[in-house]
Amino acid sequence: MNYVAETNKRRATSFRAKLLAAMMLVTSGLTALGLYLAQRNVAATAERELRQNFQAEPSLDKLRELRQAALAERCRALALKPRIHAALEDNALDLLYPSAKDELRDLMEGEEPAPERAAHSLHAKFYRFLDENGAVLSPPNPKEIGELGGDAEAQLALKKLPQTQQIGYLPENADGPEAAVDEIMVVPIFSTDTGSVISAFVVGFKPFELGLKRAGTAMVSGIWVKGRVYLLFLPASAEAALGAQISD
Repeated sequence: MNYVAETNKRRATSFRAKLLAAMMLVTSGLTALGLYLAQRNVAATAERELRQNFQAEPSLDKLRELRQAALAERCRALALKPRIHAALEDNALDLLYPSAKDELRDLMEGEEPAPERAAHSLHAKFYRFLDENGAVLSPPNPKEIGELGGDAEAQLALKKLPQTQQIGYLPENADGPEAAVDEIMVVPIFSTDTGSVISAFVVGFKPFELGLKRAGTAMVSGIWVKGRVYLLFLPASAEAALGAQISD
């Protein structure tokens, strides 16, 4: 009897061990399967987001081009206005900014449009005229045409007036806590008599990249100017850290 009982006991122990091993094997298999499926899901999600980001780029570029084209057309129209030419060519510079104010009233007044409407609505932050040497012609009342700090306004000056439309970026308060960057468009103004460039019209506005956040994507756009990166949705400390990494 003792021999039979001992044999049954060993068989029961062996069965429990095999059952436990089988359960552990099944559990390990299910865990591995779960991890594999989770990894595939993460990879698929990342691939989908990346595809969405790249698909969104052409749309963003198209919207940017539409706004720039509309602004360029508006600036060229101003540059052809007889009142503007008369003020410049007759050296009646005291009439230059008042004449431009009347022509650009709708561009400067009102609230800045929402980011999703920015491509279809034009809203300037400031504008200035340059003389024939590229120096900034000081406005009589900066508040009416967009105030700029002395350093920012000085950066608008050019060594030589351009022959064609130019687009660039203007940092403001680059070393301060409220650092910002403006997109600027420079449009040459030609003499009606000689055809030479006698002035330039400079208009500044909020960069399209910083006004639009791409919903549902992890990719963001920024602007790199003079050793600093500008991103609307990052704090200044993070911008500085990112800029340092890019510089290195």
